Amino acid sequence: MKGGKYNRTLRLINIIYILNNNPKGISPAKIAEDCSISTRQAYRDLSDLEHYLKVPLWTDKGKWGIEPGRYLPPISFSLPEAMTIFLASRLLLAYSNVYNPSIERTFMKLNSVVPGPLRDEIRKTMEQMQKRETDQQFINTMELLARAWTEGRKAKVWYWTLGKKQPTERIIEPYFIQPAGLGHGNYVIGYCHRAKEIRTFKIERIQRIELLDEKYTVPADFDANEFLGSSWGIVVEGEVKTIKLKIDAPEIIRIMEETRWHPSQVTQRQPDGSAIVTLKLTVTTELVGFILSWGEKVEVLEPKKLREKVMETAKEMVKIYQKKKF
Repeated sequence: MKGGKYNRTLRLINIIYILNNNPKGISPAKIAEDCSISTRQAYRDLSDLEHYLKVPLWTDKGKWGIEPGRYLPPISFSLPEAMTIFLASRLLLAYSNVYNPSIERTFMKLNSVVPGPLRDEIRKTMEQMQKRETDQQFINTMELLARAWTEGRKAKVWYWTLGKKQPTERIIEPYFIQPAGLGHGNYVIGYCHRAKEIRTFKIERIQRIELLDEKYTVPADFDANEFLGSSWGIVVEGEVKTIKLKIDAPEIIRIMEETRWHPSQVTQRQPDGSAIVTLKLTVTTELVGFILSWGEKVEVLEPKKLREKVMETAKEMVKIYQKKKF
């Protein structure tokens, strides 16, 4: 009996999380499916949440939800979940070379409900981050972009395109904000009224930003995961190609087999002991840089243009190192 009550308590907490993650509502049948219970039991649990635990619920057209802004669910983490928070804090430490108070405050709040040993390690990670310089302009820009995105407001930005002498004024509609580990940068993806198409802007290159009162709506068919799915990093350009890389070095083959660089990646051993890595990607500078980082240990088999691009870049590198030293 005691175990049953405990399991039911955990289930009710889980239902609160489910409701909180579905602000537009969710059906009792779907709750039952997610919790592995009957639909009838899901209705009983919803009733108990509303009448005994005083969770402010609404129901409309067969869906249930929590009244917006009126209830914060309890938070607790299992050890694997706490480990995820720890790993995220370490990733942010490696990714961000400047101090951001918002990152620190977020993890310190989460850290209050993390088991002891991990709590100490996360605290040490945040203390290490405090030693880094603060980029107040970036922090302010990120905050205003976040407001523009979540409030559906257009933003006027002065963006300094790489290679240009002066920043250009643009009005953008933020669709998504994405960090990019490869370049240690943050990007906003959105519709640019100047270019009249979806563009990707590095946030660190935004010199100035103003929020506008004019509203916009992110297109219903825009999915950031699909938009970025064919890209090696953050840059999305050109058509998707089948990339084939040949690897002979056993240690590199092992790295390719144990590391998932991209969802489309397939690594196949060959009869001669080599391996072919196949990817479905657009050809970008980021991809070329990744291939070159392996030096002579990775050979591009196809497409032809990528092979030629890597070869031309390698030749130019040789020219630099063959120059007479002064």
